[in-house]
Amino acid sequence: MSGDSGAMGELAAIEHEARALVERRRYAQAQLTVSRGLQVFPESVGLQYLAAIIDYASDRPEQAMQGVTSLLSRAPHHQGARALYARLLEGAGRLPEAEGVWIDLLREYPQSADCFAGYGELMLKTLNLEKARRLAEEGLRQSPEHAGCLYLAATIDLIRHRSRGESEHLQRMLREHPEHTRSALALVIALSAKGNDRGALRIAQELLRNQPDSQSLLTLVRNLKARTHWSMLPLYPLQRWGWTGAIVLTLLGIFGLQLGERSLPPTVFEALTWIWLAYVLYSWTWPRLLRRYI
Repeated sequence: MSGDSGAMGELAAIEHEARALVERRRYAQAQLTVSRGLQVFPESVGLQYLAAIIDYASDRPEQAMQGVTSLLSRAPHHQGARALYARLLEGAGRLPEAEGVWIDLLREYPQSADCFAGYGELMLKTLNLEKARRLAEEGLRQSPEHAGCLYLAATIDLIRHRSRGESEHLQRMLREHPEHTRSALALVIALSAKGNDRGALRIAQELLRNQPDSQSLLTLVRNLKARTHWSMLPLYPLQRWGWTGAIVLTLLGIFGLQLGERSLPPTVFEALTWIWLAYVLYSWTWPRLLRRYI
């Protein structure tokens, strides 16, 4: 009996040490501690879960997925492992499956702010802002100081540009919880791809304020500022739909000029031709000049 008690105490000490290292984001040391513990306690669910968490935090999604899948085969109701599995599914682009996992978790743990935050982040990535807002509010009702829900609510308010006060919450989240930076960058890209460059710019500016030495963020902010500049409004189809928009505009221009040549007075046709040529030249040169001097 005393031997079992001593083994359990040793296991608890190893898990405690590993969790403390993970919380301080000292993943290399945490991995050594977990590996040492698994040599002695290979069946420990807690250590296997920590190993998967370390792989996920260290950008090793394949290893993390393998570990968490193995863990869930033996402990299918492990809340933390299921939440990690949902995040790994998100990262793999399997969004409907990830949503199903979050829904099941919330059904079983309706007071878990972690689950509200996780599901809300998924909705945020898919730009379902209203649902993400409701999830964040419910999570904050359950746990008013929850970092994930606070970040989620602040980000949504920032996208909608409601007030400067909420953006201060986002600054605090990014400063105190830098693990959210990756989600914020993914959101910037998603918003820009959906045509919401102004919302993307506001988040990118907050990221830059917290990382002022980041050259990549500075370039991102400059590009987004150029895309949202008033002088770029005539180029909206090109910015919104890229090469597809350019091809459509080119075909419309050629067709319109051919039609105008047969049906319009020569002076009007000549003026329209020069306007079209000026637009083409403007679309080629102005964005580059604007990004250089903005």
